Amino acid sequence: MTSQLEAVHLLVDLLLKDETKVPVSEVHKLTLRSYATRLLGSQLSQSASLDDQGILLGITKDLESRGKAASQIARVSELVSRLNINGTLSGRAKGGILYLLRMLSKDSQHRGVRSASQGSAKSLHLMTQSLSATAMQPVLPSPTGSAHTHRPHTQPYSVAFPPSESASLSGSQVFQDFGASAPRRRTTSSEDASLFTIKEPLLVKDVLHACLGVNGKYTSYQADRFLVNPQVEVPIADHEQMSSLMELGFLFKRVQQHVADSLPENGAIHQAMCAAMGSECKDFYRFMAVLQSQASEPIPMPGEDQEQQPVAPYLTIRRLGVWLAEPMRRMRLLATLADATEGLSGGALAGAIYAHVHAHGDPFVRSYTSRVLQAACVPLFEMIRRWVYEGQIEDPHGEFFIIKQNRQGLSAAATGNDRQQQQQQDMWRNGYTIDPSRLPSFLSQKLASKILRAGKSINFLQECCEDVSWVHERAISAQAAASSIVSTAQIEGLERFVATASAGVDQRVMEMLINKFDLAKHCDAMRRYVLLGQGDFVQALMDTAQADLNQDASSVSEISLNHAVRQAISASNTKYDDEDIVDRVRARKSKAHGGGELGWDVFRLHYEMRGPLSTLFTPSAQSQYFRVFQLLWRLKRAECDLSNTWKVLKCEVERTAAKFNSYSPGGANHAVAVARKCLRLRSEMSHFCTNFQYYIMFEVLEAAWQEFQHQASSAADMDELIFAHEKYLSTLVRKALLGEQTEGLRVTLKELLENMLTLRGQVRKLSDVIRVAYSRLSSSRARIQQRTQQGQWGTVTGDEDIREMPAADFEPLNRALEELDKRHRRGIADFTQKLPSQAHEEVRFLLYRLDFTEFYKRSAAMSEDSNEEAIDGMNID
Repeated sequence: MTSQLEAVHLLVDLLLKDETKVPVSEVHKLTLRSYATRLLGSQLSQSASLDDQGILLGITKDLESRGKAASQIARVSELVSRLNINGTLSGRAKGGILYLLRMLSKDSQHRGVRSASQGSAKSLHLMTQSLSATAMQPVLPSPTGSAHTHRPHTQPYSVAFPPSESASLSGSQVFQDFGASAPRRRTTSSEDASLFTIKEPLLVKDVLHACLGVNGKYTSYQADRFLVNPQVEVPIADHEQMSSLMELGFLFKRVQQHVADSLPENGAIHQAMCAAMGSECKDFYRFMAVLQSQASEPIPMPGEDQEQQPVAPYLTIRRLGVWLAEPMRRMRLLATLADATEGLSGGALAGAIYAHVHAHGDPFVRSYTSRVLQAACVPLFEMIRRWVYEGQIEDPHGEFFIIKQNRQGLSAAATGNDRQQQQQQDMWRNGYTIDPSRLPSFLSQKLASKILRAGKSINFLQECCEDVSWVHERAISAQAAASSIVSTAQIEGLERFVATASAGVDQRVMEMLINKFDLAKHCDAMRRYVLLGQGDFVQALMDTAQADLNQDASSVSEISLNHAVRQAISASNTKYDDEDIVDRVRARKSKAHGGGELGWDVFRLHYEMRGPLSTLFTPSAQSQYFRVFQLLWRLKRAECDLSNTWKVLKCEVERTAAKFNSYSPGGANHAVAVARKCLRLRSEMSHFCTNFQYYIMFEVLEAAWQEFQHQASSAADMDELIFAHEKYLSTLVRKALLGEQTEGLRVTLKELLENMLTLRGQVRKLSDVIRVAYSRLSSSRARIQQRTQQGQWGTVTGDEDIREMPAADFEPLNRALEELDKRHRRGIADFTQKLPSQAHEEVRFLLYRLDFTEFYKRSAAMSEDSNEEAIDGMNID
């Protein structure tokens, strides 16, 4: 070690002797010696490789360009050869020495302190003397002792400070810490004349502190970044490297702040994500502790043979850049996630992480962020587990995407069973719903709906079906499998987990509805009673309730109507139905809409649905059933009136007219003519009513019922069953011309049915006229017979001639019937014209049956032509 220092001291002394203007105090000598030692031990070098022959060639060219003698050039080559013979120096060390001497020679030439020739001579002398000393003695060999003992002050590069910060340092402190810096660049500032250097380990430690978010001796946190002290001069490359590394500190502080801001109020998912980030920060702390331990190791000197004498791991700025590359990557990802999830919670937060996972194609980014996503999703998966297996929502912070609705829409007047049914109906449709703002993006709408249905089914079994024991047993048996899914939070396995849970509870719900609550039997009862599918019951009901139904609506009593319903049940095959079904059939009286309404207009049949079946047959569904019932009931009433009209015409009018003609042949001809008009009109009306009723009963009700039976039997869950039932009702409403698009047809149909009721009134008037005429004729015949028996003239002056019915009595009836006939034909024509455009395509068979001869079509065309001719005639006049 002594020979090494003597060689360095000799070089410095030679330099000082040549530079006569430089002070030669002992402190300055020590400083220059320290500076030279650091330069020789520095790892800083030119970017190109240090080739001995290349440097020697450069020196030779420099000497030739200065006009040196060939002997001097040969002397330099000889000294370099002697240097190469020295086996104690590595090739890199030899090249470094040559490169240093060449640079010093150039620096001496550029200063301009002396003349060019004098400076060149001194430089050449300095180079030759230095090479001679170096060749004769080993220069900076590898230390034979411990690395910690022989390298206490060797550093790869230095950083300069102004002299003001080192003015109070002693000579030994200067030697140990700073050392006088040789000027590295020419400036106009006077302070650059004497700058002091900082050891690289100090900078490494400051960088490590900055990476942990702590201010260092030469670095500080300012304006969202770590900056090097502006009074410290650092080479540009090193300054950029330090700034790049200290970005890790800013990222670490950002992640730490995000973790520290996590509060219980932010939600379980947010806390889980912050816990995952905190775990990554702990790993980062451990990693930085390892680096800090390595930072305390000394840096080996150039030329030391590390293969012969291994040294402990050490750190430099460049090595630090390699070690911190992956932590920088991870911390940048964590900071990005922190920014992306700022202000989010619940499913929206998990969705934001998931979006970041799939926004990159880098496998590292996807893998790393997937771990954070899995950790954040553990609370969400636990919420899903409790919901699909227990039907409970444990969500104190409002994170779960399934929310419970407040059931405030229940009727305040409802009590007992009615209120319970309203709660059951509200529970399935409006009790729980999905909040789209909380739904994570990795959960599809289909999967979310399946999760929602699974929990609703659990609550449905407990609250409506009272099947609590099965729910508890199932939750216990599935605890182990569910816990493994929740703990790993694997999104890929969530769909299988939910599908398994949903399939089990859906199957149980369908079994309870079909087997325990007789779903099929009650649906069939609804069809037979409310939709008038039980023909013998309907006919018996109309017979028993006709007297009450013909009364004014205000005077009709529900008690009497229900009594008529019981009589109709007893008089038909429905008396063999189960008692539970029969007890559910009720007669209800609807609210009257105005004056002049009869019992027919306010009567309705109601089938009471109890228990879980009320979820299927909601008040909305019952109202649709009532709309179809009203149409069917009106058709049945029209059919009944047309039947009664035929009875009156055949049994009363024609029989009475025949009796009249027997007493006075031809006297009832006017009545017979009117009766024939009534029969013809009644036949046309019956044709329409029968065909339309046939269409409703067979092409609408029965076809829709068959389809509903098939879909209901194959339904796998409650939602599919509800959908099948709603589709069944919508099909009935649409095909029965009760939809919004068939409003015009419905008005025309109502007029046609009212015409049928009007015909019965006209026939009743005709019957009354004939009965009065026959009564008068009978009275006249009785008087004539009585007078004849008394020996008097049968007919006397002043007696009324009643041999025939007066034509004047039938004129009002004729006019009314003609007007009714016109209205009916016009209504049929209008109905058949609107039917193809407003109704569905399946009415083409109905259209064909209603006007298979196109009679009404031709009548409508002729009526339009006659109207046009009348208008043209008026214009001519």
